[in-house]
Amino acid sequence: MTNNTVDITGCSRCHIKFYGFDTLSDDELNAFKKSHCKVVYQRGETLIKEGTRCSNIICIKKGFAKLYIKGLENKRIIIRVLKEGDFIVSPGLFTDNLNHFSVSALTEMDTCLISTEAFTNAFRQNTRFAEQMLKLNHQITNDLYNQLINLSHKKMTGRIANTILYLSENIYNSRNFHTTLSRQDIADLSSVSKESLIRVLKDFKESGIISINGNQIEINSPKTLHNISRVG
Repeated sequence: MTNNTVDITGCSRCHIKFYGFDTLSDDELNAFKKSHCKVVYQRGETLIKEGTRCSNIICIKKGFAKLYIKGLENKRIIIRVLKEGDFIVSPGLFTDNLNHFSVSALTEMDTCLISTEAFTNAFRQNTRFAEQMLKLNHQITNDLYNQLINLSHKKMTGRIANTILYLSENIYNSRNFHTTLSRQDIADLSSVSKESLIRVLKDFKESGIISINGNQIEINSPKTLHNISRVG
């Protein structure tokens, strides 16, 4: 069950350094503080649902989430994994005011919700902040492009190799990591079926490229995995 409490510590004293927030003035940070509240989400809860109205900017203070869109036959395509220090701004905020993706919690999450009004005011008045937000939006766009390349040009093994490297290098920052994603989540991130994912992971394990113990994954041969991702 979602827990909502007012956070009185203030944005300026937050221990998490959110991308671009260092460009905000004291007045802009104060506006964020006045408009925000702390929300705790449980694993599996929906933070944002595709097709709903934009209502808040969500800052992730702790935990992991998945950002995804619906494909054909309601198949989920995971675009990226979100973690501490990320925040979620819908691309529809300045157009149709609709959320064009969904976000759900992979673990328990501590978040802060900031009003879209406070955010858009800072965006319009602070050019440095706007520039940082555009850079962040471009990163999400690049993730979309990479997913299109994986889906259109890479074979199944290349997609899965790419996903393992993404989790290692961009999310957990380690060759030996415990993932919070289920096998179905990893399959959705790789645009393959769960059965195909399990088969390829088994092949990677038997070849000594990776080691797997439940949700613990260790990359034994990064060079081989990069080669599979590149030519796959």
